[in-house]
Amino acid sequence: MKKYCFLVLSIAISIGCITAKYGFAATVGNALDLDLPQASALLRQDIVENTLDECEQAVKIKASFDLEFVFDKDLHVNSDLRGAEMEGQWHMVKLGMTIFNRFEPYVKVGTSNLKARWKQGVGDGQKIDVDADSGFAWGGGLKVNILEFWGIRLTGDAQYRTTDPDVKEATVDSISAGDNGAKFEVEEQQISLLLSKKFEIPLKLQSIYVVPYAGVTYADSNVDVSFTNAAIPSSDYSLFDANNKKLYGFVFGLDIMPRLNSAFIYSLEFRLVDEVALSLGGTMKF
Repeated sequence: MKKYCFLVLSIAISIGCITAKYGFAATVGNALDLDLPQASALLRQDIVENTLDECEQAVKIKASFDLEFVFDKDLHVNSDLRGAEMEGQWHMVKLGMTIFNRFEPYVKVGTSNLKARWKQGVGDGQKIDVDADSGFAWGGGLKVNILEFWGIRLTGDAQYRTTDPDVKEATVDSISAGDNGAKFEVEEQQISLLLSKKFEIPLKLQSIYVVPYAGVTYADSNVDVSFTNAAIPSSDYSLFDANNKKLYGFVFGLDIMPRLNSAFIYSLEFRLVDEVALSLGGTMKF
């Protein structure tokens, strides 16, 4: 077999030498472009992996799930109302596209399960409670990697979210008032600036990586909740487009990666001052 291969190689070299001596023309193309063909029979897998790595560095698709608990969100209302607040949960799925590790536009879809309460009227006023059904929620935003220094990253985030669920129950002083003309609409806007840093925690089997972050937020909302008491049709109850009582807040969070090359990240986040809220979530990169 070795002798056969050597014979074929010798014939090929001889043909090449004869062609070089007596030939007056040669093919210029075959292929003309120096970067074609891109694939190699021997290095095909390496080329595929390198191409995928280059694409991955440029564009990354991420999917996240957030479970958010709002324990207390104080609302700013007119002088006829007092003690207005909102609480509840948001369940959102987020799909984002990271571009050059610099920008990440994203969209959110999910459900909300919210409640609002306030006091309305003279004196101590009547205690109003409105409980919304689970309703469709959606939103979107943009996350930007602003700069990085000494291993600390400054990130900006701007987002919008809204929901318009049906009203499940409305009560006045704990007495059901029906749901005549009931409305429960919420719109939220938020801008955040966050500082983060990655740390490695060595363990016995493998290291895990944590990314604590903290920052400030400027957030506002438009909460439009109203209904008419079925027993007294002339009685209208409304928040009159309430907004956040405190527009500034603080955010503290922690992202956990089981290993550096993991495609999964688990998140925990607290929000204080403008609202008291806790978020639990996870992110997967495709």
